[in-house]
Parts: sequence; C-alpha cells; structure tokens
Amino acid sequence: MDLNLKIITPEKILYSADVGFIQLPGVNGSFTVLKDHAPIVSTLTKGKIRVIGKDGKESFFDCTEGVFECSNNQASVLMGSE
Repeated sequence: MDLNLKIITPEKILYSADVGFIQLPGVNGSFTVLKDHAPIVSTLTKGKIRVIGKDGKESFFDCTEGVFECSNNQASVLMGSE
C-alpha cells in the first residue's frame, strides 16, 4: 500500500494523491513522513508543506495552523482557511 495524502481546508480538498515523501512544519520543528511511518498525530504551525509525489514531482502548499495525522499509510492534513 502506498502513502496516501489528503490536504483539507474547510472550503475544499487541496490535494489528494499517493506520495513518496511529506515534510511538514510541526509546532516543535519540521518533520518528515515516509511510507510505513509509525502512527502519529501532530499540531502544525504556519509554514510550507513539501510533498514529493510518486511521479517524483515536488509540490509546496502554504500551511496555516492545523493538525496532521498518519496511520496505516493514510495521511491527512486538516488546516484552517487559506
């Protein structure tokens, strides 16, 4: 099973795809999540989310404060309005 990421705001789903790499702006510092990561829940701060898709394409998303959760290769970013 691939690592699936959804980035969601109250208005819409910004991103939904299988990815190889996620880098997030955690409250206690930046952290990275790869396939088969241990379950994690973390609060996020303002910054950039860096994603590398399965095709190798790198994407960046502005992050407001929010929450990140990952379990069983299902990752979700829930954040405030853009």
